[in-house]
Amino acid sequence: MDQTEESIFIFAGDDVWSPSSARRGLKESAEAAAGKVSEVAVSTLQENMRKFLHSLSLILSTPPEDVGGLTLDTVEVSAQIDGKGNIGMIGVGTAEMAVHGGLKLILKKKA
Repeated sequence: MDQTEESIFIFAGDDVWSPSSARRGLKESAEAAAGKVSEVAVSTLQENMRKFLHSLSLILSTPPEDVGGLTLDTVEVSAQIDGKGNIGMIGVGTAEMAVHGGLKLILKKKA
């Protein structure tokens, strides 16, 4: 990485998460994460975040007007960052998934 380029460190634990690895305690998980550090250019994260938010915008561009008589005005998205700076969401119900750092994005409808 170019010495003049700004970067950020990403701490990643095990390469793969599974139900058996979830049994470890917080201390063991923290020690595993500290052992795998990646340095990612801020420009890479900026571009990946731009792409992620653009895709999210397309997905949310046509929300339902109401859901069961309620109006949708807030969407909460949990996004993950991997050791290479890729940003995405982990699917539900998978047996194995990559371990990533997380971002919590809360999008609220304009008044």
